[in-house]
Amino acid sequence: MLQEHFAAPARIVITVSDTHFGDFKHNLGMVPGPVWNAPDVLARTGAFPAPGSTAGGRTAYSTSKLAAIYLVHEYARRLPAGVDAIAYNPGFVPGTGLARNAGPLSRFAMRRVLPVLALTPFATGRGAAGRYLADVVLGTTAAPTGSYVDRAEVARSSRESYDPRRERELWDAVERFTVAHAA
Repeated sequence: MLQEHFAAPARIVITVSDTHFGDFKHNLGMVPGPVWNAPDVLARTGAFPAPGSTAGGRTAYSTSKLAAIYLVHEYARRLPAGVDAIAYNPGFVPGTGLARNAGPLSRFAMRRVLPVLALTPFATGRGAAGRYLADVVLGTTAAPTGSYVDRAEVARSSRESYDPRRERELWDAVERFTVAHAA
């Protein structure tokens, strides 16, 4: 519905997460990997086991980030030349509101303890994440349409994130959902 409003040159940047990899290397075991299903199923409340649990919420999170990458790939195929779609992963950014609905201990750790990780390769500080994002948006980080940018580098997203059938299926579902809500 918005496609006719895009004019080249333009860049659409969608924030994703390396949690979509679903492995220890990318999330230190803190977030379960994505559990893909048909978009009509994923759009329903309770699409994941134990929906009120932390694990259920985190599974929904990683799955939504995989879906965002699918949409970036489909945007890259469908948008006119000069209108680029990029997936940007800031990495783990402690000190944000990511744990705002967690228990008191997790919230304390996220605000007061884990920001120290930004001094290591395991996390990104809020300022650095913002600079990386600005570089992607402004084109300072050279990234062709459909790219996955991990912090400041173009990289490959997970093997699972390259599935043209799922990408088309998700695109069609999003169009149906959008038209239904726009009416």
